[in-house]
Amino acid sequence: MESLLYIEEHQSCLNYRLPQAANVCLQHFPKGTRQIIDTSQTVLIFVLRGDVLVTTDNFHQVLHPAGHFSLQVHNSCSHIQVLTDCTCISCRSPHDISLCDRFTLEQLPQYIPRNYQYKFHILPIRPRLEEYLINLSHLLEDGLGCVHFHELKLRELFILLRAYYGKEELATFFYPLIGKNRDFKDFVYENYLKVDNLGEFAKLASISIDTFKRRFKETFGEPAYKWMTQRKAERIYRDLALTTKTIGKITEEYRFSSIPYLTTFCRQHLGKTPQQIRNEANRQENS
Repeated sequence: MESLLYIEEHQSCLNYRLPQAANVCLQHFPKGTRQIIDTSQTVLIFVLRGDVLVTTDNFHQVLHPAGHFSLQVHNSCSHIQVLTDCTCISCRSPHDISLCDRFTLEQLPQYIPRNYQYKFHILPIRPRLEEYLINLSHLLEDGLGCVHFHELKLRELFILLRAYYGKEELATFFYPLIGKNRDFKDFVYENYLKVDNLGEFAKLASISIDTFKRRFKETFGEPAYKWMTQRKAERIYRDLALTTKTIGKITEEYRFSSIPYLTTFCRQHLGKTPQQIRNEANRQENS
C-alpha cells in the first residue's frame, strides 16, 4: 500500500466518495461471512481471492469461485456466503451500460444462442482484465476515492469486456439486462418493490391488467403473480436469515396486516415459520 499524497484535500473534495458510497469498491470478507449485496444499482462482482456461494432471486447458493465475475441485476435479492477468506471488487454500473462508443447492450440480443435458457452466469477473469483488477485494487487500497476516477475505471472496464470477451459470451452474461422487451423489464425491476398487487402494477404502467399479464409472461417466461410472490418470499427469507430486523418490523415492511399473516405466508412459500427460519440461520452462523 502506497501513501496517497494530500489525503486531506482528497477527502474534503465534493467529488470524494467513502468506500460504502462508491461505485467501485474493494471488499474483504472472512470465512463464514454472510453478506447482503447492495443492488440499488446493477452490480458486477469480481472475486479475486476465495470462494463464495451466491444466492440471487431464483438461483440459490451457486458456487462463485475466485478468478470469476458475475452480474447482479438492479433490485434483485442477492446475498453471499463466504466459504474461504475472500477479496472482491464490486462495480455498480450505470443503467445505460455501453461497452464502447460503437457497441452497446442493445446490439447483443442477436448473439443470444437459439433456445437459450438463462442460468446464473459467471465468466472467467482473463489475463488483461486481471491486470486491470489488481492495479485497481491497489489504487482503492490507497484510498483513491474520486468519483471521476471511478467513472473512468468503469469505462475502462467495459472497454476491456468488449475487447477480450466474445459477443456470445457477453450476450449470455448480460442476458438479464437485454432480451425481449428490455424497457418493460427495466420498468418491472425498477418498480416491483413499490406495489402490492398486479392491479397497482398495471396502473403504474398505464396499461390494462390483462395487457400487463401478457407482456410480463412474454418477458419473464412466467406469470406475474408467481414471479412477484417468489421475489417477496426471497426478500423475507433474506431479512429473517441475514438481518437483525424484528419479525414485527418485517411484517410492517412487507405490508402484512399481522404477524400471523406473515407466518402463514412463510409456511406456504418457505416451508417454515419466521422464527424457525431465524433460529436455523443463527445455528448455522454459530456453527
